[in-house]
Amino acid sequence: MDNIANLIGIAIMITAMIVSRIFQEKGLKTLTNEERGLLIGNFSKMRMTSVILIASMITLYLVVMYSVIGQWLEAKHVNPTVLYFAMLMLYSVTITIYSLKKQKEMGLPQTYIKNVLIANVVKFIGIASLCIGLYLTIWKP
Repeated sequence: MDNIANLIGIAIMITAMIVSRIFQEKGLKTLTNEERGLLIGNFSKMRMTSVILIASMITLYLVVMYSVIGQWLEAKHVNPTVLYFAMLMLYSVTITIYSLKKQKEMGLPQTYIKNVLIANVVKFIGIASLCIGLYLTIWKP
């Protein structure tokens, strides 16, 4: 029974990811072929940049975890894994805000932007649920 919070968090996250994807697909259906092409073209550099940034964050995390830096952080009562996930969340929120702003500037239909916004909110609720479940399981209040 100790893992019930974790299991509930995982279940909410999986459900949220499915619902989020449904809203994303619903939004894509409102776009014309021209708008879809515009969307893909305008985000091609960002997709490559995202891969590089994520790979850099993973590399940085591994270097910290397997060096004296990780030991130093833990001595200061700072968990490197928590920092890593906080950094990933900050990255995710920043990319989401940037993407929505850029999509509005592109003049995409409001119905599309509304569905994408709902999808992102649902996704973040799912991620938050997972984090809360993990927190309650690992650090038992």
